[in-house]
Amino acid sequence: MTDLRAAAQQALEALENIDKAMPFPVGKQAITALREALAQPEQEPTPWRDMVVVTLVREGINKHKARELADHFAAERNHG
Repeated sequence: MTDLRAAAQQALEALENIDKAMPFPVGKQAITALREALAQPEQEPTPWRDMVVVTLVREGINKHKARELADHFAAERNHG
């Protein structure tokens, strides 16, 4: 499990404990969002994805947006 997934799991557990003591609507939404995110399989970087990110960064797109776009392209590639 990556550090980010471990942190998300800890946040989920903390929110669930808080929600038991003092339920609140925003907490329920956050709990649902974290559960859904953690239910998704971890995506490992692939050489293809890395190549797309590097190419987009060279073209002037910031690295965070480039990663987001590469993940989108990878999902399209895997499902289409």
